[in-house]
Amino acid sequence: MTVDHRSAWRRRLVAGAVVLSFVAAGCGNSTAKSDTGDDDSTTTAAASKTTSGGDFPAVTAPGVTATEIKVGGIASATNPLGASYGSAFDGAQAYFDMVNASGGIYGRKLVLAETKDDNAVNNKEAAKALIESDIFAVLPVDTLLFTGADDLVAANVPTFGWTINAEWGGTADAPRSNLFGQSGSYLGIGNGAPSVPYLAQMLKKHKLGILAYGVPQSADCATGIEKSVDKYGKGADVEVAFSDKSLAYGEKNLSVQVGKMKDAGVDLVTTCMDTNGVVTLATEMDKQGLDVPQYLPNGYDQTFVKQYGDLFEGSVVRTDFAPFEIDEKDRPKGLAEFLEWMDKSGKDPTENAATAWMNAAQFVDGLKAAGPDFDRQKLIDAINAMTDWTGDGMTWGVDWTRRHTEVDPLDHLCAALSKIEDSAFVPIGDPGKPFTCIDGSDPDKLTATYSA
Repeated sequence: MTVDHRSAWRRRLVAGAVVLSFVAAGCGNSTAKSDTGDDDSTTTAAASKTTSGGDFPAVTAPGVTATEIKVGGIASATNPLGASYGSAFDGAQAYFDMVNASGGIYGRKLVLAETKDDNAVNNKEAAKALIESDIFAVLPVDTLLFTGADDLVAANVPTFGWTINAEWGGTADAPRSNLFGQSGSYLGIGNGAPSVPYLAQMLKKHKLGILAYGVPQSADCATGIEKSVDKYGKGADVEVAFSDKSLAYGEKNLSVQVGKMKDAGVDLVTTCMDTNGVVTLATEMDKQGLDVPQYLPNGYDQTFVKQYGDLFEGSVVRTDFAPFEIDEKDRPKGLAEFLEWMDKSGKDPTENAATAWMNAAQFVDGLKAAGPDFDRQKLIDAINAMTDWTGDGMTWGVDWTRRHTEVDPLDHLCAALSKIEDSAFVPIGDPGKPFTCIDGSDPDKLTATYSA
């Protein structure tokens, strides 16, 4: 069994893929290359340096000096969606600020030395520029497209980012073992895991409506939901009552679709659409009196919920990390530190910032595990030996001994769920246990547990 919504349709990917599909075709990915090999094969414009940090051993690696460990990141800060991808730099910097305030690591400060805006269409060029720069690792990567992935794999540069792109995923033959996502790798699209059927069961809903754009990135997502209902619908007592996978991107009139859903008795709606699309849909649903919740994997945005919360009362959003709204006394350490250091930096906490914070935390935990005589390959190997990485509770346990190429029946089905109530997010779950982990091993009986 492989992953559905977390990997199949992440937040604003569908919209970006639709808007930029012609660009992706023009730029393209190069043929995948092996990600094996040692640091000596890495191309860099700057010669490797042998440096020591105070009483610590000398290190020979790009981007490492006696006082600094330098990294560089890429974000689609300029994008056609107006989304907050650029705030990823804020999240990574906040984590570095926290570590540096305690003396850094191995006598060195962590420095975000390069921040590339790929303008949503120049990811390959930005990645090549970082490979040729004097940096030790690439983080964060928070981009609509990831056309530079093959180059980073070939160069074997440790790379950390937001896994909304298929290029993050590996295979047994080419595991892409230097690419690390915030909660595992991208491992498939539309394979019918039980997330939506379980949600329907939890909300006591029985007739599902599905809408998607008529392009593969969106339509495949919707097909995956249909497959999930085919497999788990009987046990969850839910069926697909309406499905339309032919919408034009940017469609402003959904009156026909909403009318058909109303006639079909739809009581839960999920989409594979961008934020503008779900707002258009919710507006039309309100107009026609179809007062039912939406499932919004794309919806965890505080500005969005303040502006449109009245249209989405009772709807459910999901995140890969513990929601910001968890009561202070119940917050895991990682979330408490994230909010504290974002506040100290004067920056707003966002989903993109949280993901990049997790990327930085994974990087630092890898350095600690690699030891003071670290290099790129030792860092990669150290992370890939970790079996339960949580980022101090920011996410559920990631087993990196498997997560480049496979998932198991439970851990890929964990997510933090929040319900929209009075234009605010309200976390679902037990206090101190923000993650809902669905057990889909028995298609006739879906169960879930809350996990820290």
